[in-house]
This record gives sequence, C-alpha cells and structure tokens, in this order.
Amino acid sequence: MRPRSRIPVPLHPRLLAALAALLAACMAWLVLGGAALLPWDPRWYVLVHTALEISSVVVTMLAFSTGWHGIGREVPVRVALLAPAALAIGLFDVGHLMLVRGMPGLNGPEAMAGGIAFSLLSRMVGALALFAAALAPRERMVGRRAHALALLCALVLTAAGFWLVLDAPHLLPQTRVPGRGATAFKAACELAIIVFGAAAALLLAARARRTCLRTDRYLALAATATGLSGFAFLLYGRPDDVLSMAGHVYKLTAYLFLYGAVHVAAVQAPFLRLLRSERSLRASEKKFRSLERALVEQLTSDALTGLPNRRRILETLDEAALAARQDGRTLAVLVFDLNAFRKVNSSFGWSGGDEVLRECVARLSRILCGGDTLARQGGNEFIVVQKQSGREAALALGESLLGCMREPFVLGGQQIFLSASVGIALLPPSEADADASSSALLQSAQLAMGGARIDGPGRLRFHTAEMARAIRERVELEALLRHAMTRGQLTLQYQPRISLERGAGRENGGATRMVGIEALVRWRHPTLGLVPPARFIPLAEETGLIEELDMWVLREACTRAAGWRAAGMNPGRVSVNLSARQFQQAGLAQRVRMVLEETGLHPAALELEITEGTVMRDTEEAAEVLRSLKALGVALSIDDFGTGYSSLSYLKRFPIDVLKIDRSFVKDVVEDPNGAAITRAIIGLAHGLNLEAVAEGVETADQLAFLRDNGCDEIQGYYFSPPVWPEQLEDMMKESFTAAA
Repeated sequence: MRPRSRIPVPLHPRLLAALAALLAACMAWLVLGGAALLPWDPRWYVLVHTALEISSVVVTMLAFSTGWHGIGREVPVRVALLAPAALAIGLFDVGHLMLVRGMPGLNGPEAMAGGIAFSLLSRMVGALALFAAALAPRERMVGRRAHALALLCALVLTAAGFWLVLDAPHLLPQTRVPGRGATAFKAACELAIIVFGAAAALLLAARARRTCLRTDRYLALAATATGLSGFAFLLYGRPDDVLSMAGHVYKLTAYLFLYGAVHVAAVQAPFLRLLRSERSLRASEKKFRSLERALVEQLTSDALTGLPNRRRILETLDEAALAARQDGRTLAVLVFDLNAFRKVNSSFGWSGGDEVLRECVARLSRILCGGDTLARQGGNEFIVVQKQSGREAALALGESLLGCMREPFVLGGQQIFLSASVGIALLPPSEADADASSSALLQSAQLAMGGARIDGPGRLRFHTAEMARAIRERVELEALLRHAMTRGQLTLQYQPRISLERGAGRENGGATRMVGIEALVRWRHPTLGLVPPARFIPLAEETGLIEELDMWVLREACTRAAGWRAAGMNPGRVSVNLSARQFQQAGLAQRVRMVLEETGLHPAALELEITEGTVMRDTEEAAEVLRSLKALGVALSIDDFGTGYSSLSYLKRFPIDVLKIDRSFVKDVVEDPNGAAITRAIIGLAHGLNLEAVAEGVETADQLAFLRDNGCDEIQGYYFSPPVWPEQLEDMMKESFTAAA
C-alpha cells in the first residue's frame, strides 16, 4: 500500500528522544556537581542574565506575532492558545528582567521577590499552556474571533499578574528568605512546573510518535526543557550561580522550540498543505499538459506520414523567416505536388495511395539536408522549407525532388510511374517585405506550383512578381465582386438559339427563327468597365460566391422572360447555366420552384444547363437531382458535351432534353475529319436518345451547312448573333414579329 503523503519532518523520532535525553543528561550533570567544574564568575551575572532574558522576550514575541498573523482565516486551536500565552510569557519576563539585582527596577532599586514572582508566573504560564496544548485536539480549527478572545484573556492575566506583583505584593507568599534560600511556596511552584512540563512532554511525545507531526515534536522538546528548567530553579543556591544561569538557558531553549511549533502550525503547515494542493494541481496540470501535447501533436502532425501539417509548418516558417531576415540569409519554400495521383486511388484503392505517399515521403526525406523541413499540406501535396538557400540551391533541390519521383512505385507487383510539379518561392532580404507573412510566402510557392502544372508534368517554376501582382489583383477583384450584386453592377446578355428547320437560314434568304435564348452574366464595373466572364466566374467558383450569383442570374432571367411574354414577345425557352457547386447543394429543386413562382414564368419556358463534368461526379446523386428538377416541368440540357468523362451507360438514365455540342468540336467540323466524326456521333447519339442536339460556337456558313446536313436541331453562335443586351434582343424579337407578319 502506498504511504500517505506527510509534511516533511526533520526531527526523526530517534532524534527527538536523543535531544530530550541530552537535555536531561546535561541537567543531571549540573545538579550532581558539574556546575562547580564550569568556569563561572558571578560578576558576569547581570550581563549574561540580561542577554538571556532579552532573548527570551524576543523569541516569545516572535512566537506571538507569528501565531497572530498566521496563514488563513482559521487557525489551529493550539496556535490560538500558545500565541497569546507567548505574549503573556514575554511580558512577565520583561517584569522579571527589570526587577532583578543590578537593573533599574519598577518598584524600587531592589526587588528580588518581585523578580522571582514574575519568573514563576512566566514559566507557570508556559508549562500550563504546553499541557493544555498536549490535551487540545490536533485537527481542531478556530476562527479569528476565538483567537482574539484568547488574546484578551492573556492580556487580562498579564495585567492581573503585574498588579499583584507591583501593587499588592503582600498578597503573595514569600518565595525566598534571605540567608535561607527558597521557601516552600517557591519549591511547590517549581515542582508544579516540573510536573506539568513532564506530563506535557510525555503526552506530546506519544502523539508525535503516532502523527509524525513536527509541531508535536517541537512542543514535546519545549515541554521537556520547561520541566528541566524547573529543576535548575528549584535547586540553585544563589540567583547568580551556574545552576540558575542553566535554568535561564533551558527556559530560552523551551521558548525557541515553542516558537518553532507555532511557526510550523501557523505558517508552515498551512503553506505545506497549500503546497501539497499545488503539487496535486501541478500533477493534474502535468497530465493535462501531456494530453494537451498529445492533442497538439495530433492537430499539428499528419496522421498518415507523421510529418508536420500545414499548421505546424506555418509556425516553423515564421521562425525560419525571422531568422533569415536577421541573419541576411535566403529562405526557400518549395511546394511539391504529385500529378495524376487520382489514378492510384482509383486503381489500387486508398491503401495503395497511402503506400505511395509513404514511399514518397521516404524518397523526399533522403534528399533533404539537415536543416530542411518536410511537411504534408494534405492530399498529395508536400511542403519543403529550405533554410540555407539561394536560387541555385533551391533550383537544385527542386530538380532533385522531381528526379526522385521518376523512379517507379511498385504496388501489388505492378510498376506505377508518377510525375510531379514543384513551385518555389524565395525570401531574399533585399527583395522580401519585412512584414510578409509565412502564409503569403507559402501561397506564393503554391501559385508557382500551379503555374508549373500548367506547363506540364515534371516541371518546376519560381514565383515571380507577376504572380504576386496577379494575387493582389485577385484579392482586389474578389472584394469588388462581393459588392457587384448589391450595387447593381451585374447584368445579363442573351444569345439567341436558332432552329435549323429546312427553309430557314441566310444562305437561302429564309427568315431565321429564334427558338430560345441563353442568359449570360456580365459585370459592368464603373472603373474596370466590362469585366470578362472568364475573369470573374472562376473567382466566384473558388470563393463560393457562385451560389449567390447563380440564383441572381436565374431570378433575373426568369423575370425578363416572364416580362417579355407578358408583353407579347416570345423569345422561346430561356436557358440558364447552373454551376457544379449550385447543383450539389441540397434543395435545388425547391429553390428553382420558388423562383418560378415569384417571377410567374411557366416551367416549360425555362431550360437549366448543367455541364457534363458536374453530372458525372456522382451519377446516382445527379440522376436524383435531375429527376427532381424534371418534375417541375423545366427542360434540362447537358452543356459542353463530349469534353468531360462521358459514360453513355449512365447518360441514358438522366432525364435530359438537350445535348449541347461544345464549340471545340464545331470549330473543326470543316477542316478536321475527326472533329466532324465526333460531331456527327453526338448528333446521332442525341437523336437516338430522343434528345435535341444544339451546336455552340457556329461562326461560318460552312459550319452551318455541315450541321444542317447532319441533322443538328439548333445552333448558337456569332454567325447569327453574338450575345446582346436585353434592349437589343427586344428589337430583334420585334423585327422577327414584323417579318413573320
């Protein structure tokens, strides 16, 4: 069983017994004749006696002050008893000091009887207080009020003693007869002091053996010294002999142990209890910090590879950048990305991908120097911080990173070849902004890596000022885009869709028939002018603004179309593009229905366009969303068909109405046999599935003739009309109505 925690005890039980035995042995030796062997001159009496009594007064006053100002609102009952008793003892010793021979005295030049009376009072109070402390419950605590009451009692007792000795000495029995020595009354008092001291010493020693408390041991020694002092004062021959001086020494010794006991009980014990509580709290804190460190380790380390993650590498990068600026060194950050990593997961599962990543970490670690840091940003992207760098060193490290990926990876006995892209950002003191953050430096390296991927697999690229400028422009453009809708800067253009029925077309003089329009969002900024969609649509998709933008376009297009129909103008179906992000959000059909109800547009007059890549991400979920939209009565079309990852087995399950042939195929239908073959195949596929085929990007008569000859249903492009503003479209509809009339 684990031992209970205890207050440190410097006085071992054997040491306590040894000290008590030593005090008793010394007193016995003095009483049995040893006093005569000591070199003592009675002329030293006043000086030695005064020093001993002053010391006694100082020690008892310290004991009182310590006990009175102890720690805590409550004090042990023994402190409440002993501290006021120490005050009374000290005051009585002051009276004794002032009334002995050689001192000025308070009641005449010579008052030996009064001095003896004060000595008896002080030592009797000490013996009784120690005996009471031996009987008092050790664990009992009392409040400050009880402590003050004990002090009041001590002061009353002291005042009564001074009155009795100084003003009513006739009420006191004689204590010493000149020429004859001590009286029976004094001897009885000394015997009482001896008895109370011995009894207290025995009780306290027995308690100290059980409790192992330092307070009990100090009090036991104080009681022992008090009782032995009684022997000296009982047996001395003259007040200035050696035995009398020994009694004063023993009395001072008792007071020293009394002060130690009060100090331990009033100050040290509460402090040590607090210390134990603090140690317990520290142990709890240590456990908590251990758990906290483990949690921080989990939060700042990659679970798969054990490398630092993005959070920790940013901290490392902060420190490295600060050191590089202070030392005038160049720091390099390299972002390393595996190309076409998805094919590993799709072919060998996540476990195969994890095995490749761990092997990749092993290869990267082998080529890094001691001061370099490798971290995993996430997925198949890694970060390297090269602390001792330069353009040549960073270039060499980047090429080594690319080179180590050229070796084949082996999975299930099969060799897999991968490539990588590396982006590098440098922090030279001559060019770097002193306030540039580590995240900005990392972003620069990521931007350079993106540029390297555009260049092709296995490429490396340094970050340049032009890239930084592009980042600033992107941030500024994002801020402007966030206010564009609220400030009315967004608007729509509409591009007509033309039917290819026989007899329609410019080449034979027939009138073209507009069967629909596509709504295209435009941004007209007061200072930037007309911002191209290719510039702000990708930004909206990256920042999440595309959802709000999509809904604004849908509501605006439906409102315009409903208004035109109400005015007697029929532009046909209005088609609106849905982004992948919008398509993947829950409740799309409910939002579309709400817009139709708010604007009053008939569902059949609305066509929603979804890109092929969007519906092919999760075909089961896409089919469910398309069915919910189809249930509203709207038309559905697949935009840019043929450019994504087509799967004809799933396509037949989608409730769509239109396939839109991408302009990249239409552009080459005249010159490129392959482009022509693909376009014919898409038209045939659409008709085979009872869908309409719509060609985008028609710009020449030859393209038009090819599409008409191959049965394309509708076309859209600059050959008939570019995207126009609503007012221009209204004029076109009016002209078409007039021509038809």
